[in-house]
Amino acid sequence: MNRPAFLTILALLLVPLGVLPAADASAKPGPIAARRSFAETNKEAGSFAPGSPGIKLPAWGGSDDPVYAGMAFGSQSTSYRIYGGDRNAQNLYPKEWLPALFRRTLLLKAPLSVSNELSWRFTGPQAGVDILVNTRRLVIRPRFYDTPGYNEVQGKAGRHPEWSTAQEWITAGSLEAVTVQIDQGMNLSVSLNGKPVFERKWGYDLTQHQLALRGGGELPVQLLGPAPSNVVVTVNPSTMHQRISGFGGIATPTAYAELSAAGKRQWWQLVAEYNLLIQREYPNGSRLHEAMDNWDVLDDATPHYYAANFPNGEISDFAYNRLIYSLGGKVWFEFWMLPPWVGTNAGKYAEAMVNYCQTSLRKAGRAPQVVGIQNEHAHPVARLHAMVRALRRGLDTAGFKDVQIHTSNQGELRSGIEEVRKYKADPAVWDLVDFSASNVYDYQKFFYDLDGFDATLRQWRELTSPKPFLAVEFCIQKNELQLPGYRPALIMAQLYHKLLTITDASALAYCWTLLNVVEPSFGWSRSLCVVDGARGFVPSAVHQLRAFGAYSRRLREGMARVDTVSNNRDLLACAFTGDDGKATLVALNRSLVPVSLQANWPLVKFKEIERVSPYCVNKVEPYAGGAVVIGPGEIVTLTNIELNALPSAFFSENHL
Repeated sequence: MNRPAFLTILALLLVPLGVLPAADASAKPGPIAARRSFAETNKEAGSFAPGSPGIKLPAWGGSDDPVYAGMAFGSQSTSYRIYGGDRNAQNLYPKEWLPALFRRTLLLKAPLSVSNELSWRFTGPQAGVDILVNTRRLVIRPRFYDTPGYNEVQGKAGRHPEWSTAQEWITAGSLEAVTVQIDQGMNLSVSLNGKPVFERKWGYDLTQHQLALRGGGELPVQLLGPAPSNVVVTVNPSTMHQRISGFGGIATPTAYAELSAAGKRQWWQLVAEYNLLIQREYPNGSRLHEAMDNWDVLDDATPHYYAANFPNGEISDFAYNRLIYSLGGKVWFEFWMLPPWVGTNAGKYAEAMVNYCQTSLRKAGRAPQVVGIQNEHAHPVARLHAMVRALRRGLDTAGFKDVQIHTSNQGELRSGIEEVRKYKADPAVWDLVDFSASNVYDYQKFFYDLDGFDATLRQWRELTSPKPFLAVEFCIQKNELQLPGYRPALIMAQLYHKLLTITDASALAYCWTLLNVVEPSFGWSRSLCVVDGARGFVPSAVHQLRAFGAYSRRLREGMARVDTVSNNRDLLACAFTGDDGKATLVALNRSLVPVSLQANWPLVKFKEIERVSPYCVNKVEPYAGGAVVIGPGEIVTLTNIELNALPSAFFSENHL
C-alpha cells in the first residue's frame, strides 16, 4: 500500500476517537462521533488575529479537590519544583499509577515565564497524550506508539515507532491551573483555569504521567486530586428479584482443539474459577448432512467471518460438553443458519432440533438444558408460531420434556422487542417458551451515553416479565472501541450491572469465551480468552475476562438478587443471597472520585474482597470489616462464596 493511501485509512480510523479533527467540524455529532473541542466552539471574537483559534483564560476560581500528597519520589511535601533547562531538564514523576477514571489538576504556584514551556505527559500501554503550555499557546498532542507501522506513517528514522497529531490554540491571560480528566463516558478533557478547552473521545488506558519544564529556571507546582467520598449501600434482603441461572458463552470447539495439553488444563481451571459453566453452542448448520451424522465432525465446521482469523467455525464438541456437564454446567443449543434441507418446513426444523438432543444424550450423556428457536433470525408470525409448536411437540414426543425453550434472540434488544411481540400475539405460543432471550449489541450505540440505554432495558423487562431473561450474546464490535485496555472492559461491566438490575437477567453469556485470532483486536473485544500460540498454545485472558469475572466468579446458580439502595448514583451496586447466609455484593465505581463504601446488610458476614482494576486481575484479599475504599473505575466484590475449583480427579479421569 502506498503511503498516502495508508495515511488516509489511518485518518479514517482515528477520527471517531477524536484524535484527528473531523472533516466537517460543524456537523452535528452522532452518538459515537468525535466532538469539536471547546476551544473551537468558544472562540471569543475580536480577541485574536483573524483565523486564529484562541482561548481567553478566566481567573482561576479554585477547586474543591485537596492537594494530592505523595506526588514525587521519596518526598513527603505537598509542593514541588520543576527545574528547566535543555538536556539537563529534570522531569517530575508523580508517585502514582493512575486509576481507570481520574481528575488531576496541576496548580502553578508562580507564573510561567516567557521563556518556559510546561509539558504534562500522560502515557499508557498503547497511546499517550502530551499537554504543552506556555504564555502564548496550548498544544494537545495524542501519541500512538504500539506498532512499528507508525514508522512508515511518520516517515522518520526515530529510535522508537510513534505517530502523533496535534491541535494548537493561542491563549491570552495568566495560566494558573491545568486540569485533565477521563470519565466513564470515554471522554478525555482538558481545562485551563477551570475553563473547558478540549474534549475528545478516548478509549485508551492512561496509566502514568510526568512533568517537565523547558527553557530554564524553576516552577513551583501542586497537584490536586479528589478526596474519597463516603457512600452507604443498604441491602434489603426481604425484596427478592430473579434467580441466577449462570454465566458463560461460546468456547468455539475449533479454538479449543488448538490448545496444547497444558493449555487445556489451564482452560478448565479458568472455566471453574470464573464460573463459565454455560456452553452456548454455535453448531453445524449450513453444512449439516440431512442424515445428521456430522454434528461434531471438526472438518465440517463452517468458517466464521472474522476477517483473516481462523480456524473459528460453527460446530459442536460433545466430548467438551460432557466435561461441562460433569462440572454441573449447562449447554444452550440453537441454530444460527438452518440446514438448507430444512427450508421453511417447521416439521423438518423440529426433527433437526430433536436429533441434536438425541445425539447429545448419546455422546455427552445429557441433552441440552435449553434450546433456542434461532439465533439472529426473525420469522413471519405464522412460521414462528409453527416452529415453536413443532419444537415443543417434537421434544415432548421424544422424551425431552425437561428441555426448555428460549425465544429467538435478535441481534439487538430493540429488534428483540419486536420479535417478542410476535410470540405474545398468541398467548398459547408465548406460554410454550420458558425464557425470553436476546443479544444486546445495541448497547454499543450508547457507549458514550451509558444511561441512555436504560429506557430500552426497562421496556424489555416490562414486555417479557415475569418470564426469566437470558442475555445470550454481547461483546464489542464497534471498530473504534476494539481496544486492548481496561476501559472498554469497564464499559461492558456497566452493561452487566444494568442487565442484572434493570432487566432482571438470570444468565449472562459473553459472545465468545475462547477464540483463536490472528488479528488481535478481535480477541481484545469479542472474547474473554484467546489461544496464545506464542506461549505454547495456552488460553490467554484479555481485560474483558476480569470485568466479567467480577460478576460471574462469586454468583452461584440459584442465588437471588435482592434490593440495594445507594446514596451515590455513580456507585453501581447489586447484591445476591443464597442459602445458609451466602451472599455477594458487587460495587462498581464509575465516578472520578474514590469512594469509601459502607455496606449495611444485616446478618451477613463477608469473608473476602475481590478487586478489578487496570492493575488487579480479580485480586483476592481477606475482608477485615468496616468501610472499603473503591478507586475510580474499580470494581469490588464483597463475598463469603468460595471460588469454584475442579474436582481433584478431574484431569486424570478425563485424560487431560
